[in-house]
Amino acid sequence: MGVLDEYNFPFCVTAHAFNHDKTQVAVCPNSNEVHIYQRSGTQWALGHVLAEHDLRVTSIDWAPRTNRLVTCSQDKNAYVWTQDATGTWRPTLVHLRIQRAATQAKWSPLENKFAVASGDKCVAVCYFGEDNDWWVSKHIKRPIASTVLCVAWHPNNVLLACGGADMKARVLSAYIKGVDEKPVASAWGERLPFNTLCGEFAAPSGGWIHGVAFSPDGESVAFVSHDSSLTVATPASGEVVSVRASGLPFVTLAWPAADTIVAAGYDCSPMVYTRDGASWRLVKRLGEDDRSRRSATASPSSGNSAFNLFRQMDSRNQPARTGSAADGGSLRSVHQNTITELHRDPTTDADVSTSGLDGKLVQWSIRA
Repeated sequence: MGVLDEYNFPFCVTAHAFNHDKTQVAVCPNSNEVHIYQRSGTQWALGHVLAEHDLRVTSIDWAPRTNRLVTCSQDKNAYVWTQDATGTWRPTLVHLRIQRAATQAKWSPLENKFAVASGDKCVAVCYFGEDNDWWVSKHIKRPIASTVLCVAWHPNNVLLACGGADMKARVLSAYIKGVDEKPVASAWGERLPFNTLCGEFAAPSGGWIHGVAFSPDGESVAFVSHDSSLTVATPASGEVVSVRASGLPFVTLAWPAADTIVAAGYDCSPMVYTRDGASWRLVKRLGEDDRSRRSATASPSSGNSAFNLFRQMDSRNQPARTGSAADGGSLRSVHQNTITELHRDPTTDADVSTSGLDGKLVQWSIRA
């Protein structure tokens, strides 16, 4: 387990997405723009700037097979981007019909539709309307009671998990007649018309749900919440297992393999959890065993060095326990600020990528 690749951008990275072979990456520099970088050896070179949105871009997702990008923003809009023969990215506006900011967008496994979470107490399930020749949407509303912060697709392309500020994680049907085939019956249900509630789970201590993910086989759903917990629910057995982290809350997670969950957030290190019987246990904090990044043994500090340490702690939101005055208060981890997004590699169950407010984009191996 460790770092496969790392790149430092000169700005905060609030969202990112790789293309299918990881030769290109789209990142949001905490603005209304999306920058697309092309790999050149060990470096990344800026190739395109997508600037159709009016407010900050909140999410990016890159469909690996169709090579389409979907972006959404605080401006209440979403765009599907396609690359023409000249290499230019062309936007198509999506008819979202929401009155609040869009918070996250995710392509479905078959890439024939995508979901957009929003502050409008709904999830817009978007698909291409052949009659009108544009992207249209249907809203999942019941029983969502507040802003939806995260969404994730089930492997069957029909079920959708979502979580938000009403402190509930839910699994609902996003079946679109004429687009989807009838799903096979599972522990989540048999008849699944649009907006059917298949499961509802609460955070252990009532925190916002920041991230959600299905297991690779779709039999379980996991979510992380603002009470620093990871919860895994399995409807077939009725088990709901919660693991409380000792540090700061997670904001994102991925479930790359059947027995492995990776979560990350305000503690700045991706945490690897493995199945331990009926429960889950923390086995690794990625990056903290890289001796070249760790600070030297703490030594007594005095004068200006101590002042600089606390000034950086204040400006970078870094806890005092993680560094020493001698090294400027740097964290004993690869990321030096909150990890904003974590993605699994769709081509392998052993790699994930993270981006953060420190401007770092890191690819990790989670092989044991």
